[in-house]
Amino acid sequence: MNLLHFIGSFHVEIAKRLDAVESAGETNGYMEWVNGRVKNVELYFLWFPKSRRLVYIIKGPGVRKEGEVETKGLLDAIAYAERLIQQIP
Repeated sequence: MNLLHFIGSFHVEIAKRLDAVESAGETNGYMEWVNGRVKNVELYFLWFPKSRRLVYIIKGPGVRKEGEVETKGLLDAIAYAERLIQQIP
């Protein structure tokens, strides 16, 4: 069984991990985004597949993180975003 058949695009996989999704989508393979909430914390993710860059902002009461990371690919970007979500208090 090939596990890659069960993994969707970045915005689909990250949207599953949020309590509420405000916006999610993609633009012709150039960029994917997902905005939403976990508890009372706002999360914003932009994934650029061609350059393998992930940009994020996490803000809420007592929480403010933002950054840009270069990942190895889609699975690495999903894993990085999941780690950020798990760190929310």
